[in-house]
Amino acid sequence: MLGCRGVSKQRGVALITVLLIVAIVTVIATDMAMRLQMQIKRTDNLYSNEQAYWYALGAEEFVSLLLKESFDEKGGVFNLEQAWAMQDMVFPVENGEISGEIQDLHACFNLNAVYRDPKKQKNNQNNNSNNQNTNSNNQNSNNTTGSPANASQFQVEPKVQFMALLEAVSVENYEAEQIRDALFDWLDPDTNTSPFGAEDYVYEARIKPHLAANSMMVDASELRMVEGVNKRIMDKIIEHVCIIPDVDEQLINVNTLGDQGADILQAMFTPKLSSSDAQSLLSNRPKEGWADINDFWQEAEIQAIGQISPQVKQQFTVKSQYFRMKAKTEFNRSWIGLESIIMLDQKGQGKVIARKIGV
Repeated sequence: MLGCRGVSKQRGVALITVLLIVAIVTVIATDMAMRLQMQIKRTDNLYSNEQAYWYALGAEEFVSLLLKESFDEKGGVFNLEQAWAMQDMVFPVENGEISGEIQDLHACFNLNAVYRDPKKQKNNQNNNSNNQNTNSNNQNSNNTTGSPANASQFQVEPKVQFMALLEAVSVENYEAEQIRDALFDWLDPDTNTSPFGAEDYVYEARIKPHLAANSMMVDASELRMVEGVNKRIMDKIIEHVCIIPDVDEQLINVNTLGDQGADILQAMFTPKLSSSDAQSLLSNRPKEGWADINDFWQEAEIQAIGQISPQVKQQFTVKSQYFRMKAKTEFNRSWIGLESIIMLDQKGQGKVIARKIGV
């Protein structure tokens, strides 16, 4: 009997051991299966994200072709009736879609133009950089663009234009003065403080200290870091401003100004052009825009300003060189957002000079 009981106990221990091993193997197998599933899902997500990214790059190529077509159609003149200016474009693709829009970066206020290197300004007074400004050299045969403005001509500095734009979007005068000077100090290379401006010592005293850039901005969102710019002001101004990388010239295409165009025009000609006149100017704009910048100068609202200096005239055109594409692509429920800046050369060929990826 004792022997039988011993054998029974050994069999019980063996059974428990086997059950334990089976349980362990089951847990390991389940874990391996789950890991395999996760790896397959991850691989699928990576593939979908990669495909969505390539769709976005394809959108860049499509936009370049669209801009080239518009460039050839009007000899480099751009307007809001052309195909590129369509809003909320959506294109179905296999297992997804591509949506987006194109913005002319000459239809907004280039923040980098608030400060311009005096040496560069002097060297480039006769033209506005190769293919952007061919029209400016011929806009008025009676004006020599390299000659300085005389006292009787309308002249306004970029800093003043920016402050006027802030006031046009209902920013208080004292706030506009502070932001105007602070932005100038942010852009200029020195550490000298403007009357209402801010340099390194102001930014070093912040909770999260940093220095002034003392160089051109790379993105309009950088304006939020400038002293005096809070969320309320940023929300008011952001749709009116933009950044063209490494470009400190202001060149406004009067044909492509949109909803914010009246505010921009009013600021550019401050204080000579009223808000109502700016709105009237754009509402009476030809359907396909002005064919030549000289036609714009002949408009009654502009004529009422009087004689305009060559330096101010150089800031306007009917041609465009820089565009921003905002695209969102979807593939198998994976989304990629792509923002690209495209520069057109003298023949209208597009080249991507900046790219920002998000969701």
